Amino acid sequence: MERSFDTLRDRFEGCLLAGAAGDALGYAIEFWSEGEIFHRFGEDGIQTLAQAAEVVHENVAHFSDDTQMTLFTANGLTYGMERTGAAPEARDIWLAYQEWLGTQGDESRMTDPARPKMRLYGERALHALRAPGGTCLTALRTRSKGGTPERHINHSKGCGGVMRVAPIGLLASIRDDVDALRLGAEAAALTHGHPLGWLPAGFLSSLVERLVLCDAAGPSASNEPLLRAAIEDTYAEFEDRFSDVPEADALCVLVKDALRLAREERENEQNDLQHIHQLGEGWVGEEALAIALYACLAHPDDIATALRVAVNHKGDSDSTGAVAGNILGALVGRAQLEMAFDLTKLEEPNLIVRVADSLLDYASKEA
Repeated sequence: MERSFDTLRDRFEGCLLAGAAGDALGYAIEFWSEGEIFHRFGEDGIQTLAQAAEVVHENVAHFSDDTQMTLFTANGLTYGMERTGAAPEARDIWLAYQEWLGTQGDESRMTDPARPKMRLYGERALHALRAPGGTCLTALRTRSKGGTPERHINHSKGCGGVMRVAPIGLLASIRDDVDALRLGAEAAALTHGHPLGWLPAGFLSSLVERLVLCDAAGPSASNEPLLRAAIEDTYAEFEDRFSDVPEADALCVLVKDALRLAREERENEQNDLQHIHQLGEGWVGEEALAIALYACLAHPDDIATALRVAVNHKGDSDSTGAVAGNILGALVGRAQLEMAFDLTKLEEPNLIVRVADSLLDYASKEA
């Protein structure tokens, strides 16, 4: 489905900015108990980026390694297109992650004098330790090349794979030679070897592609039918393509649970937190995706509420917030996000926009 360039730009920027906003909200309270969250912020939990900034004693809310790695994923995709003019490959993303490792103080994988090759390494704002995941650090430090879905690098199914792959779905929305489901899985398998470490990443990438291409709901219409249809179509493709992976069944069960619980919440306005507890805590890939899907589908017309629901729990709040932001941001775009959150209170919003625009501009040139 064709989209105007302005609409694509709004969706690309919205996806990455909303992911960063959800990440920043959740990063402020990651590792907090629910008692601590609600005692500090009241019965609705953390609500604004200004509150998140106060937690870190800064003027802006910090995002975590989730957004850092998402930006490096986008940079790796752009580098791959620059390198060959063809569709980028997982190895291009691996090189980008090695450079992300350099921003975390370990340049051991960047000793080639021709490197760094990518633009983001020069962004000093990204040279910051934001609770980087141990699985990602270990894989990048100890291996010369990443794993694949067929050649497992380890047995981790942590959410560090799914939280960083949304740019692959963005790229696939305008390049027919990019298989979002496959490349998303491959990108996560670089560092996470358990199938439930990379299967959710394939699902998210494919879903983001579909959402970018959705028609926006009218001013009096709900986004729920669009979002539900995109999730169901992604589910059908996923189930067909990964029918030979036994662990795919576990992800399918959680996705169906997320859809069911979201429907119950919309019908009866019960308790979001109780529903999230039924899906897990988000530390592993399938739970992070399920919680994000639930938050978006339970509140499809209110991105502020969706992101707040995605983070105000005792689990991996930054990752569930980041994934929820990627999902709903890809559908509603930057303009709606800016009506929900004060992005001047978000760390480096202009950098995030530049990365989104660079990915779009280069992909459009090469498509």
